[in-house]
Amino acid sequence: MSILRMYVLKEHAAPLAVTATGLTLVALVGNLVKLAELVITKGVSVFDVLRLLIYSIPYLLTFTLPIACLIAMVMAFGRLSSDYELIAMRASGIAPATLVLPMVMAGLLISGGMLALNDRVIPETHLASRRQLKAIGIKHPTAYIEAGTFIKEFEPYVLFVYHVDRQMLYNVRIYEPQPNGPTRTIIAQRGEFEPLPDRQGVRLKLYEGTVDEWNPEHPGSLYKVSFRTYTMNMITDSPGGRGLGKKLKEMTFNELLRERQRLSAEGIDAMPASLEFHRKIAFSFATVIFIVFGLSVGLSLHHHERLVIFVWVLGWSVVYYLGSIGMNALALKGWMTPWLAMWLPNVIGGTFGAARLWQTLRH
Repeated sequence: MSILRMYVLKEHAAPLAVTATGLTLVALVGNLVKLAELVITKGVSVFDVLRLLIYSIPYLLTFTLPIACLIAMVMAFGRLSSDYELIAMRASGIAPATLVLPMVMAGLLISGGMLALNDRVIPETHLASRRQLKAIGIKHPTAYIEAGTFIKEFEPYVLFVYHVDRQMLYNVRIYEPQPNGPTRTIIAQRGEFEPLPDRQGVRLKLYEGTVDEWNPEHPGSLYKVSFRTYTMNMITDSPGGRGLGKKLKEMTFNELLRERQRLSAEGIDAMPASLEFHRKIAFSFATVIFIVFGLSVGLSLHHHERLVIFVWVLGWSVVYYLGSIGMNALALKGWMTPWLAMWLPNVIGGTFGAARLWQTLRH
């Protein structure tokens, strides 16, 4: 019996590896198009862009690996069914139920790995990605600049650029909100960035424009001054963004619990921290839910139903993740507790998959 179980596990290993790799690569393509623009049009190093791609892989695996497990179940059992191996097993007195336990155990093992991924790896890579983006912004400031959008990366300034051509900015607007007066505005026809010697910021050199200056005779009011060249320094927090504060997605389980306690002690709503904590754990066990459903589908598969079954696979994945997004929105509105919102898709999906699997095994 152990030989048979190992045989079935090996049948699933290859489809799982191929599918997980393929889905992750497809997900990376969307990021690759945007990152390629940084290399081609803004002169960012290829190695810096490759780092960003590598940092995004662990987060993508939280979505692609459960779907890959589901597809692997369908593909492997589909082959066993089309080659009449499942029928041969039944004829030899081996019940399909004996194949379920090793699959579920494998799913629990993968979920354990996903827990470690969500607790340690993903927070570190997410923070490393932001640090890398900050470092790119220091070396290639135009990588931050997208024409037609407000740029708030250089506090306290807000930039708006109508056109970017490689390292040159055209029709530049810079706004500096004042706490006790009108917003200071700088308008220039052209501009370009230069690195500062200490590498903790950049220098923006503007050409042909106007700048608002304080009127000493009328405090709180501004007057316009024309310039041919105007230089301003934009300082970042620290080299390479090492001083970046952690976002909730970049915290480990223990850090999220401490953050929740801190917020509660200060009288601040700690719901976002609780939501992120339960989301990470619930998503880790999505693999088991997908495998249980995949078992129910794969064991009832007939070779002429493959197209219909893959529609089931797509539908299941869409419903699960859209349901999770919907539950997240309900929790943010305060209509549902965080733990219930994040675990409800698993409970519903697991119950439905287990019931369907039980029904399949009885026939």
